[in-house]
Amino acid sequence: MIGIDLAGSSVCVSGGAGSIGLATAHALVDAGADVIILDRTVEQVGAAAASLTERGGRAHGVAVDIRDPKAVSSALEEVTSGLAPLAGLVNAAGLLRTGSLEEMPPEQWDEIHSVNVKGTYICSRATLPYLKKASNAAIVNVSSVSAFIGSDEGFAYTSTKGAVLSFTYGIAGDLAPDGIRVNAVCPGWVSGGFTQQAMDASDNPEALVDMASKLHYLGRMATTSDVANAIVWLLSPLACFVTGTALFIDGGYMVKRGL
Repeated sequence: MIGIDLAGSSVCVSGGAGSIGLATAHALVDAGADVIILDRTVEQVGAAAASLTERGGRAHGVAVDIRDPKAVSSALEEVTSGLAPLAGLVNAAGLLRTGSLEEMPPEQWDEIHSVNVKGTYICSRATLPYLKKASNAAIVNVSSVSAFIGSDEGFAYTSTKGAVLSFTYGIAGDLAPDGIRVNAVCPGWVSGGFTQQAMDASDNPEALVDMASKLHYLGRMATTSDVANAIVWLLSPLACFVTGTALFIDGGYMVKRGL
């Protein structure tokens, strides 16, 4: 990315094989960083790491359950020795589960919170020994505009994104004495990922895209690169005085709603 140089450091991206996570990993490699990909399966992390290597970067992918603190710690120990010092974490792993309060079973509620919230906590905690040794250390959590609005059958997802945002605010002060900045990005509708899931399930995906685009002042949904570029900026020295902040990557979505 123009004006950003992260050479000599590495960044861990949870959910790094997903749409926003992989776009972020690509942007990080372009900025000169080494990248650690954490995701669910060997196939996912292998393909993601290969795409970064093809891009000219150094990367390791580890298949790991981010809900398991021992597994995450072991994964970091396994790969950090071969890369530049770990200076950043992007918590991009996430699940979407929908359903009404009456219909959603406790198991689904627990599942989405265990990944979106507990996984964010576990990855953040596991990287602390490394981040405390780094200069310009930073954590970026992927929240959402959904943290601020109701979403009917998306209530479980919105509650997790609200929790991620509160977690961001809560640990920003906790980690400031260690020189670790903590921020969150709050995207609006983003092409790919969960939006693609909604399109695949829709009887009229074109109408869904048109509706979503009109929700934003800029007349389109975000691309994954729009979100990734903001994340890389927050990780970089250019954002050295930014912590405890929620950065909207929403094309004016929240302002248009009057929020």
